[in-house]
Amino acid sequence: MRRSDFLAFLLLAGCAPKMGNPASLITQERVIGVRAEPAEAAPGDLVKYSSLVVSPSGTVEAPDLSWSLCNLRKPVAENTPVSQACLTDDLAQSAQGVSASIQTPSSACSNFGPLAPPSSSGTLRPSDPDATGGYYQPLRLDLGAEQVIFRERLSCGLAGASLVMAQEFRARYTANQNPTLVSLSGLVGETPASLDSLPASQRIRLVATWSPESAESYPVFDSASQTLADRREALWLSWFATAGSFDDSVTGRGEDDSAVLTENTWQSPAEVEVVLLWLVLHDSRGGADFASYTLTVVP
Repeated sequence: MRRSDFLAFLLLAGCAPKMGNPASLITQERVIGVRAEPAEAAPGDLVKYSSLVVSPSGTVEAPDLSWSLCNLRKPVAENTPVSQACLTDDLAQSAQGVSASIQTPSSACSNFGPLAPPSSSGTLRPSDPDATGGYYQPLRLDLGAEQVIFRERLSCGLAGASLVMAQEFRARYTANQNPTLVSLSGLVGETPASLDSLPASQRIRLVATWSPESAESYPVFDSASQTLADRREALWLSWFATAGSFDDSVTGRGEDDSAVLTENTWQSPAEVEVVLLWLVLHDSRGGADFASYTLTVVP
């Protein structure tokens, strides 16, 4: 499965590369990945967040990065994953630095989940789940003038389910775990090529693999039929580098594809140089993993 853009659970707002450059080319300091542990949290849980901030010089170990919870519900009229006010309003800062430990608000499942939020008028309704049955707590990351919205998957239970169905769901459902990247290899044609000795001005196949456990199975509740259907996570990989060009910014596997690898074609630079490359792996329930590599281009 190939995807044309990088949206899903990491929503980039204002931190895309300069006009004319592909999303995969790193030309400035950017947040390109966020990973939560645990990958699915209940209200009150303490979550450890890790960011991947990069620049043309490499991974930024100590970025001037701030983290803020956004507890603003999305208006019905807005056709966006989160409220636009999460990007425009002043939010109370929760943490600072490349990583953060933040407690999931006790009101998360009423603000963004299946529990009806408090309302004096009685007009507010619970949020609808996404296609995987998930609900999400938004967080905003500020890196200078750039902003990133990340959504943490919430463990909120079911809405509209009978007692028997709710019990069956709890018995069958396992909270999401983050996927795991395993390796990256290169080929020129069908010949394996070492990442520290790649030829200049060549189309090089890069093959990334993840662990077989990365694509998890989980049940999804259908309120109309009062049944549970088993699904399997899709996985997709975002590619980033400081030079050269990829055929695709994002590649991956659909939920009906059990392969544990994906590949992309990278056009190496014409000049001899060291190129920095980053991979960000996502699963369809909000999990993530990332890794960095050094590619050496030789004559």
